[in-house]
Amino acid sequence: MRAAEADGKLDEWGVFCPDPVLIESTRNLFMTAYPWMIEILQLLGSSSFLLTPSEADFKSPLAADIEHYLATENSPARERVRLFRLAWDLAGSAFGSRQVLYERFFASDPLTRARVLAAIYPKAELKERVLQLLERED
Repeated sequence: MRAAEADGKLDEWGVFCPDPVLIESTRNLFMTAYPWMIEILQLLGSSSFLLTPSEADFKSPLAADIEHYLATENSPARERVRLFRLAWDLAGSAFGSRQVLYERFFASDPLTRARVLAAIYPKAELKERVLQLLERED
């Protein structure tokens, strides 16, 4: 994003526009990166998503056991449960599943996005370098 801003230019109406190749690259990356980040979250959370006691459980006779078995060196059980509930909202809930689909397709399908990037990417200099390399007689 910083490079897109740094390499941006004013258009014919005097409006500053970020570099379109860099913006499109970021958009294409996020379409695949977000689902991948959620998958990593699912793998890290694994079965801990299944063991998330409710607030009522913390007030029940099981409270001492919950604190004992779910606490870690760095966080008490209640904090850990809150963290896993937040992670579940992103990685396992209906909202989370919808968000993955949204991030994957909000800017169109990946093939269309790749075509747009290919169409605007400045290829002339790179083509010339490849042709020069092919013509060398080493």
